Amino acid sequence: MAKRYVLFWFDVEDCTVTQSDDATKRIAQILTRHGVRATMKVVGQKARVLRERVRYDVTDALAEHAIGYHSNWHGLRPQPAEYMGPLDWLEGGEEFARREAAGLDDLHDLFHQHPVCYGQPGSNWSPQVFPILRRWGIPTYVSGFGYVGLYAQPFYYGGMVNMSHLWGRDRRGREVGHAFGLNFELGTPGALEEHERLFAASYGALEDGGVISIMNHPCTLVLKEWFSTDLKPRELTEAGYEHFEAFIAHVLSHDEAQTITADELPALYPDRARDRVFGADELLALARAVGEEVNFQETAGMSLSAAELFGMFTRFLAHAIREGGRPAGAACRYLDGPARPAGDIVTGRALDAGDFASSVLEVESFVQANGRLPDAVSLGEKRVSVGDYHAALAAAVTHLVGQGTMPSEVRVIPAVNQVERHADEGAAHNAWASVMMRPGFSAPKLFEQARLQAWTLKPAVPASAV
Repeated sequence: MAKRYVLFWFDVEDCTVTQSDDATKRIAQILTRHGVRATMKVVGQKARVLRERVRYDVTDALAEHAIGYHSNWHGLRPQPAEYMGPLDWLEGGEEFARREAAGLDDLHDLFHQHPVCYGQPGSNWSPQVFPILRRWGIPTYVSGFGYVGLYAQPFYYGGMVNMSHLWGRDRRGREVGHAFGLNFELGTPGALEEHERLFAASYGALEDGGVISIMNHPCTLVLKEWFSTDLKPRELTEAGYEHFEAFIAHVLSHDEAQTITADELPALYPDRARDRVFGADELLALARAVGEEVNFQETAGMSLSAAELFGMFTRFLAHAIREGGRPAGAACRYLDGPARPAGDIVTGRALDAGDFASSVLEVESFVQANGRLPDAVSLGEKRVSVGDYHAALAAAVTHLVGQGTMPSEVRVIPAVNQVERHADEGAAHNAWASVMMRPGFSAPKLFEQARLQAWTLKPAVPASAV
């Protein structure tokens, strides 16, 4: 049978009561006793509090597991979505770096290890963080919230493996959920059976293998509710620990269940396309598959984002324009999507060989200098959408490889952006309405940027799929 990977992860965040420190320690020790390494996403504020309280017994228990990063402050206004919401792509990322880098330093100082993942506090998801996370060398994104998802399984977005939005339609078109939490209900009557039912449903739907994401907040074992210092009765807390341990044992009783940590995801779901040189014939097949759509593609045990395809087509054609003849191939390089919407554009343009060549060289220069797609492509005094231009690039590659020469004319026709449909507007509105956010909060620019960065979206293909 196919392997089911189980990612246990924990948001270690509460600083209000010392009993939360004890809950964190005990949860970590239960996992260690069962031979399970989990992913502990620690808030910078929590790391500082543990150090101030001299709770090295807690940090030693956490250090047996993989350490992730869960923001500098948890719940402090303005929250990440609030301060990034009004900002553009580049401004938002730099503001995230300015506000959140200190907490990352605190985790380094306390645990002497580099965080294996990031996941925002609560529903504060934002696409602007991805370039900063790559700069910081954080390889994975682990969260229960997100505006973007793909087949309810791990996916690449923003150049990283993402474990968020693991619900929706799978590859077979079924409505599934492969993520759930164990929180305040721990220890209450019937809750263990419900958790086992959720696990069974997810496990059974992964006939071809995949990942199940299970999360917990240690503070929920001792607190009655969010944003409260009211403690549960000791009997309920103890019942919660028994419930948690019984559930761990239940998961481990399944032969095809294997627990993993976030740092294992890049090896389990390697990006085989990144930096690979695709030959001319391979590019021909990829270009023909574009047609009049913007979409990711899957081929030979790997996947390519629409942005990666755009970059390869541009480099391939630019080389032919400069050097003449048909190039041997082009390398696949990661690119971010456009930084902002295209604005006023036209379509249905016909370009002669000279005008098209000039535009290709200009686009290649922009991509190489900025590491992202342009917002639109200038053709004289007119601008066309990057999606329409993508289809024109694919048509030109098809002609160049098939005929050995650049086309004498290239038509820029409307293309349908298929990747944008994986940005979930309902999830965005639910995130803005969550208990974490101020009343009436909305951030339409965040969703707009999520759609733009869908150019980077592609399935995370398992290492076994070769």
